Amino acid sequence: MIAYALLAVGALHERQCTDSDGELAMVPVSPRELLMLLRAFVLPRPRQDADPAHALHWSNWRRRHQHRATACHHRWNNVTAAAIA
Repeated sequence: MIAYALLAVGALHERQCTDSDGELAMVPVSPRELLMLLRAFVLPRPRQDADPAHALHWSNWRRRHQHRATACHHRWNNVTAAAIA
Protein backbone atom coordinates (compact mmCIF):
# COMPACT_ATOMS: atom_id res chain seq x y z
CA MET A 1 0.00 0.00 0.00
CA ILE A 2 2.82 2.40 0.84
CA ALA A 3 4.59 1.65 -2.43
CA TYR A 4 1.39 2.23 -4.39
CA ALA A 5 0.87 5.56 -2.61
CA LEU A 6 4.42 6.61 -3.50
CA LEU A 7 3.82 5.62 -7.10
CA ALA A 8 0.57 7.58 -7.19
CA VAL A 9 2.33 10.67 -5.80
CA GLY A 10 5.07 10.26 -8.40
CA ALA A 11 2.49 10.01 -11.17
CA LEU A 12 0.72 13.14 -9.88
CA HIS A 13 4.02 15.03 -9.79
CA GLU A 14 4.76 13.89 -13.34
CA ARG A 15 1.37 15.16 -14.52
CA GLN A 16 2.08 18.58 -13.04
CA CYS A 17 5.43 18.92 -14.82
CA THR A 18 5.10 21.04 -17.96
CA ASP A 19 7.49 22.30 -20.60
CA SER A 20 8.22 25.98 -21.35
CA ASP A 21 5.00 26.40 -23.38
CA GLY A 22 2.83 25.19 -20.52
CA GLU A 23 2.10 21.96 -22.41
CA LEU A 24 2.94 18.47 -21.27
CA ALA A 25 6.06 17.27 -23.02
CA MET A 26 5.00 13.60 -22.77
CA VAL A 27 2.07 11.47 -21.82
CA PRO A 28 1.85 11.36 -18.01
CA VAL A 29 3.45 8.38 -16.33
CA SER A 30 0.93 5.99 -14.81
CA PRO A 31 1.47 4.29 -11.45
CA ARG A 32 1.86 0.98 -13.31
CA GLU A 33 4.60 2.46 -15.50
CA LEU A 34 6.39 3.81 -12.41
CA LEU A 35 6.15 0.38 -10.80
CA MET A 36 7.64 -1.22 -13.91
CA LEU A 37 10.51 1.27 -13.85
CA LEU A 38 11.05 0.70 -10.14
CA ARG A 39 11.23 -3.05 -10.71
CA ALA A 40 13.59 -2.59 -13.64
CA PHE A 41 16.08 -0.26 -11.97
CA VAL A 42 15.82 -0.58 -8.19
CA LEU A 43 14.44 -3.92 -7.06
CA PRO A 44 16.56 -7.05 -7.46
CA ARG A 45 15.37 -9.55 -10.02
CA PRO A 46 13.69 -12.68 -8.67
CA ARG A 47 15.71 -15.86 -8.75
CA GLN A 48 15.35 -17.61 -12.07
CA ASP A 49 16.10 -21.29 -11.53
CA ALA A 50 16.73 -23.02 -14.81
CA ASP A 51 18.25 -25.98 -12.98
CA PRO A 52 15.96 -29.02 -13.43
CA ALA A 53 17.59 -30.74 -10.43
CA HIS A 54 16.48 -27.91 -8.15
CA ALA A 55 12.94 -27.99 -9.55
CA LEU A 56 12.72 -31.77 -8.96
CA HIS A 57 14.15 -31.43 -5.45
CA TRP A 58 11.62 -28.72 -4.60
CA SER A 59 8.74 -30.76 -6.05
CA ASN A 60 9.76 -33.85 -4.04
CA TRP A 61 10.13 -31.85 -0.82
CA ARG A 62 6.74 -30.18 -1.30
CA ARG A 63 4.92 -33.46 -2.00
CA ARG A 64 6.57 -35.15 1.02
CA HIS A 65 5.56 -32.23 3.22
CA GLN A 66 1.98 -32.32 1.93
CA HIS A 67 1.82 -36.08 2.61
CA ARG A 68 3.06 -35.60 6.19
CA ALA A 69 0.61 -32.76 6.77
CA THR A 70 -2.30 -34.85 5.44
CA ALA A 71 -1.32 -37.83 7.60
CA CYS A 72 -1.08 -35.64 10.71
CA HIS A 73 -4.42 -34.02 9.89
CA HIS A 74 -6.14 -37.43 9.53
CA ARG A 75 -4.51 -38.69 12.74
CA TRP A 76 -5.69 -35.60 14.63
CA ASN A 77 -9.21 -36.01 13.28
CA ASN A 78 -9.22 -39.64 14.51
CA VAL A 79 -8.03 -38.55 17.97
CA THR A 80 -10.68 -35.84 18.30
CA ALA A 81 -13.42 -38.14 16.94
CA ALA A 82 -12.49 -40.78 19.54
CA ALA A 83 -12.49 -38.18 22.31
CA ILE A 84 -15.98 -36.96 21.36
CA ALA A 85 -17.51 -40.43 21.07
